[in-house]
Amino acid sequence: MMAETYNNHLKNSEKAQEYYQKIIFDHTSSIYLVDSEKKFRKLRGDNVSQ
Repeated sequence: MMAETYNNHLKNSEKAQEYYQKIIFDHTSSIYLVDSEKKFRKLRGDNVSQ
């Protein structure tokens, strides 16, 4: 929720990346893992297919 808030409402991509990264590394069994990885890579500038 924090990553989404920073990304969509506060337009702070750096802070959003921190929270997405926290999900990726600290919560590997989360149902949000795949979505977080895609959104993190998109914010980082990678070419991500939907």
